[in-house]
Amino acid sequence: MDTDPFVRCHNLIKIYKIADVEAVALQGLNLEIAAGEMVALVGPSGVGKSTLLNVIGGLDAPSAGRLQVAGWDLQRLRDRDRVRYKRQVVGFVWQQPARNLLPYLSAQENVELPMEHNGVETQVRRERSLDLLEVVGLADRAGFRPDRLSGGEQQRVALAVALANNPPLLLGDELTGQVDSRSAMQVFDAVSAINEAFGTTVIIVTHDPLIASRVDRVVTMRDGRASTEIRRHCDLEGDLHEEEWVILDPVGRLQLPRAYVNTLRMRELVKLHLEPDHVTVWPSPGSVPSATDDHQPAPIAAQSPPAGEGLAKELAAPLLGPEIPGGRQPSVSMTVEGLTRAFPSPTGEVFALQDVTLTMPAGSLSVLKGPSGSGKTTFLQLIAGLDEPTAGSVRFGERWLHELSPQEKVDLCRDQVGFVFQTFGLLPFLSVEENVQVPLRLLRTPHLERQTRVAAALERVGLAARARHRTDELSGGEQQRVAIARALVKGPALLLADEPTGQLDSITGARIIALLREIVDQTGVTVVVASHDPNVHEVADWLFELKDGRLVDTVSPST
Repeated sequence: MDTDPFVRCHNLIKIYKIADVEAVALQGLNLEIAAGEMVALVGPSGVGKSTLLNVIGGLDAPSAGRLQVAGWDLQRLRDRDRVRYKRQVVGFVWQQPARNLLPYLSAQENVELPMEHNGVETQVRRERSLDLLEVVGLADRAGFRPDRLSGGEQQRVALAVALANNPPLLLGDELTGQVDSRSAMQVFDAVSAINEAFGTTVIIVTHDPLIASRVDRVVTMRDGRASTEIRRHCDLEGDLHEEEWVILDPVGRLQLPRAYVNTLRMRELVKLHLEPDHVTVWPSPGSVPSATDDHQPAPIAAQSPPAGEGLAKELAAPLLGPEIPGGRQPSVSMTVEGLTRAFPSPTGEVFALQDVTLTMPAGSLSVLKGPSGSGKTTFLQLIAGLDEPTAGSVRFGERWLHELSPQEKVDLCRDQVGFVFQTFGLLPFLSVEENVQVPLRLLRTPHLERQTRVAAALERVGLAARARHRTDELSGGEQQRVAIARALVKGPALLLADEPTGQLDSITGARIIALLREIVDQTGVTVVVASHDPNVHEVADWLFELKDGRLVDTVSPST
C-alpha cells in the first residue's frame, strides 16, 4: 500500500515582486495531504490560502521549497509538462461562476469541453458529461445555459467541468462564496458525493464555518504558514471526534492559536518547561489576567481601553499623533430600517440584503461579520449612498437618504464619508502626500490648509517620514495606512472600511486594527468595518452578523 502523501509541501516559499517591493505570500509552509482526504484551508484574507491553491494547481510556481503532487515534482516541471499536469491531475473551481463556465454553452457542453481538448471521443464525452451531471444532481438541467441556472446550480456544473478529465485532485477557491447557505450546502453535498464516488482528493479555501465543519481536516493558515489543524474521525461506534493540533515545522517552530495568546496575554517572551511526556508554555509573570482584573480584555466593549488592550493597545503606541485640524468631528449615527437590496437574475431576484434593521451609534466602531456573499459590502455601499435600496431606508445622522436629491447624496458622500478598501486604491504615479491630498483637491481646499491637513493625517498614521515616497516603495501595511490617512484628511463623520486587513499579515493587520480603534476614540468619527478577521471582531463596540443577507445576531456592550 502506498503510504506517501498525495500532496507534500516542504518549506514552501512564494514571493511576489511589485516594482522594488517584495511580498512574501508563503513563508516556509509545510503540509502533507493524503489521497482521498477532504481538507479546508481557513484563515483571514491575505494569509496565503489562494496562493497555496494556485501553486498546488500549477497556476503559479513556488519561489523556493519542495512541492510534490501525485508523484509530480512541480519545482522541476517544464512548460509542456506543466500543461499536462493541469489537464490530467487538477480540477479547479473558482468563486465566480463566470470564471468556470462559458455563457454560450449548455451545462452539458461546458462539461464536455475539457474532454474535447483532451481528445476524448464524442460518444464517451456525452456519456461521461451526463454521468457527472447526475452525480452533482443536475442531469435534468443538462441542456440549460448558465444564465438559466441559479448561482448554486452554476457552481455544481463547474464541479462537473472540473472533474471532466477525471483528475485525482479537486481545488476549490471560495466555491460557495457567492451563493446563499442553502445553495452552499447543495454545492458541498456535491463535493462530498464526488469525493465518495471517485476517491478525489479535495482541497477547499473557505471562510464559511458550515463548510469547514463538515470536512475531514481543517488547516488554519497564518502569515503564509500552516499554523493549526483540526482533525476529525469516527470511532467504531460511529461517534465523531475532533482534535486540534499545532503544526511543528522542521526546525521546531510552531504558532500558538491566537485565542490562546490573547487570553493569556502572551507577549515577546514565554517560559517553556520540559515534562516527561509533554512541554508546558507559561506567559511571563503578571501577564495572566486574574478573575478580578478590571482591565481584562472582552470580546466586545464600549470603550477603547478594554476593547483595545492587549495586542491592539500595544501596537497602537507608535501610531499616536496630533489631531486632524478642526478637532473632534460631530458624531453621526447610522440607522437602517427594513433595508433590502435585490438584483435581477434569469431565475428570479437574488437578495443581497433582506429586511435589515439596526442602529450604529455615533462615535462607535461597528463591525459587520459573515461569510463571503452575506451582504457586507452591499450594506456599506447602501449606507454611503453609493447604491439605492430596493426597499427600506437609511438615515445618516438626522437625514434620510431617500429624501435627498442625487446631487445632495453626491455632496454628502464627498464631504462626510471616507472609504478604506482591501486593495488600498492608491494612485501609483503619485507620492504618499499627493495621494492623501486627492480628496482635498476635489473639495478645492486652499493650498495652505491642504498642506496642514495632509501633514497632520500622515503624522496620525505614523508615516510623516514617508510623505515623499511613491506607493510602490511602501509595504502593504504602510499603503493601507496611507489609505486611512486619505480617508481621514477631509474630516469625515463616517469612515467605511471593507476588509482593511485582508491583504496583510497578522502583525501588520493588528496595527491597522489598533489604528482604527484609536481613530474612533480620539476623533469621534463613526467607523464601520466589514471583515472576516476575528481580531477585528474583538475590538468592536458593536458586532453585527449577516447571513444570506439577513441580520442574524447583534452583540453590543450590554449583551
